[in-house]
Parts: sequence; structure tokens; C-alpha cells
Amino acid sequence: MNLKYVTAAAALAVASLGLAAPVSAQNAEGVAAVVNDKVISTFDVRQRATMLLLFANLQPSPELLERARAQALRDLVDEQLQLAEAAKFDINVTGDSIDRRMSETARSGNATLDELTNELARNGISVTTLRNQIRAEIAWQRLIAGMYGSRVRISERDITETQQRIATNARQPQYELSEIFLPAETPEEFNQMEQGAMRLLEQMQQRAPFPLVARQFSQSPSAAAGGDLGWISASELAPELQPIAERLQPGQVSLPVRTQNGVYIIAMRNRRAGIPDGAASIVSLRQITAPAARSSSLDRIRRRAAGCSDLDDDLRGIQGASVLDLGQTTESDLSTDIRTRLEGVPVGGASAVVTNGDQVNIIMLCSRETGGTAIPDRAQIEDRLREAELSMLAERYLRNLRREATIITRQ
Repeated sequence: MNLKYVTAAAALAVASLGLAAPVSAQNAEGVAAVVNDKVISTFDVRQRATMLLLFANLQPSPELLERARAQALRDLVDEQLQLAEAAKFDINVTGDSIDRRMSETARSGNATLDELTNELARNGISVTTLRNQIRAEIAWQRLIAGMYGSRVRISERDITETQQRIATNARQPQYELSEIFLPAETPEEFNQMEQGAMRLLEQMQQRAPFPLVARQFSQSPSAAAGGDLGWISASELAPELQPIAERLQPGQVSLPVRTQNGVYIIAMRNRRAGIPDGAASIVSLRQITAPAARSSSLDRIRRRAAGCSDLDDDLRGIQGASVLDLGQTTESDLSTDIRTRLEGVPVGGASAVVTNGDQVNIIMLCSRETGGTAIPDRAQIEDRLREAELSMLAERYLRNLRREATIITRQ
């Protein structure tokens, strides 16, 4: 049985295949590391390394196992730092929370919790190894959410600029890509990451699935989705990756590529030409009408507009207001008046309030699709930007914890 498990903690693991020295077999039952005053045993490292390879569906060759142990050690160090920091804020992860996440992990691999537990046991892995990983994962997520969740603000300007960039990029060559990213800063780390990336590439050439390898080893936010970047334009790639993507054909995987921040492996799943400038745009519109006396209420809806999904709730307190679904139409077929009203309105936004006799109305631009390429609405873009900001803050926080900690590893 090949269970394709996904754990967020593994997706956030530092992809340092070779960054730390391999754990020696002579230290089979000893101390692998001391993090401040907490001990990480070599047994814990071996268990985690075996689980890492199992979840990535990688064959445990001696060389790859040693490198997996090096990564497992780094992961365990990070998790100890995360747990210790969470404890300072009285964050307690209950057994029920871990059980629920365990069940989610099993379902992500199309298995039951019993099947997941049995699969671990067949490979000599204690279920406690996975439970400890999940405990650290939940504690860290709660800490980051509590520390930064209410402080992250995505401005209307950021959303609008992102929408405009997506619309512009739709006219450039498009690639459906997956990625594996191994971060590096020093020349030594770049060399080690390139060696680690080559080991991963060799395993994938022997039929290890790219998504499973990405989930376990990539240090990019896309790791949680198996490295899936979706459709992106050429200009959204790092400059070093653009010529590589231009040459890759669907189904091909690149060699390791150095960029300013680390080493990438990219897989081309599909590609398509950019949308011609003259391509038709299809828009979905709704008109909100209310008595003229409610003009200020309608203007508040316009200013707060973030999509069409919650319009009924927004109108509940406005007496006499109604929504008319104008359906989908080609933008060029709209009347001159409607096109003028929608000029400069982003997807998910609303036009200015217009008075027509004893009624006022606004027009909501629910979606715009250009040549088959949908532009996300404002709520979707806001969620993406918030997730990226939280991920950056979490990595910075963890980096500071590493810098301030006393970490002793036993070679």
C-alpha cells in the first residue's frame, strides 16, 4: 500500500540535505543534539528520518538515509525551539487536537487512521514520532496566528496592484509548474544544497513522485501543495529560472538551478502562449439597487466591496435594497455607459453610486475572465497575500530563535 501522506510540518521543514553532518551509526543510541537544555536522541533522529523517506516515497539507500537523518536532526531542533517558544505563551496542544490532525493526515493519503498507524508500524516507526511532529506543528501555527494574525494588514492598493499584475501577466507565456526549493546563503550551503537536490532528482528519476518529494523536502510555501505553483507567467519566475522554463517541455524536470536565495528544481506540467491583446474578456456583473434615501448605505457597500459572495448579508440591513444578477457577457458588448462606470474597477469591486430617479444603484464586477484565464477576486488575492506575509514572518521568527539558542550537535 502506497499512502501519500501530507503533513504541514514536513512541508515547512528546512530542506537541508547535507547542511548538517550525517548522524554516525556509532551514535546509534546516544545524544544527537542538545537544544538549550533539551536533549534530542539519535533514536528520535532515526525515527524521523525513516518517516520522512516513507512519506516522500523514497527508497532508503544508505546515502539518502544519512542525508535524511541530517535533515531530520535540523527539523527536530527547529521543533524544539518552536515548542519552547509556544510554552512561553502558555500554548497547550491537547491530545484531541493531535488526533484530529492525525485523521486529516490519514485522509490526505486516502487512508484511515488505523491504516496510517499500521503503515508506520510496518516500517518500524512509532506513532509517537508523528504525534510529536504534529504537536510542534499545531503549537507553532497557533503561536504565529496569535502573534501576527491580527497585525497583518493587506491594503487595497496591494490587492489592486496584484490584480493588475495578474491581468497583465495573462498576456505573457504561461507555465503550469511545480517546484522544490532548498534555501542557501553561503557558498558552502549552495554546494551542499546542489548535492542534496541531485540526490532528490535521482530518486525522482527512479519514479519517486515529484509532489511527495516536494512536500517533504521543499522549503517553499508551495510545499504544502506538493510544490504546485499553478499557472504563472514567465516574469513571475526568478531571472535564473526563466530561460530554464522556456526550454522545458511538459513532463520534463530541470536540473538543480542556483538563484540568489537557494537552489530550485522545477517541473513543467503544461505550458501555453500568452493571451493576445485583442482577446475577449468575459465579465460577470450584478447590480445593487436601493431607494435614493439609502444612498450613503450603498456607498458604504461600494467602499467595502470584496467580491459578490456575501451580497445578501451586506444588504440585510438596507430596507428596499435588491440584487439583480446581470449574468456574464463579453466586455466589448457592454454599453458605453456600463463600460465607463466599470473603468478602473477591480475584480470584486463596485462602481460609483448613480442616481436614477428615486433609486440609486451600483454595479459589482464579480469576475473577469480573459481568454480562459480567470483573474482571482479581491478576497482570493487578499488570502494569498496574507498567507505569504505570515509565512515570511514565521520564518523570520524561527531564524531569530535559532540565532539566540544554544544548540550543540554530536557528530
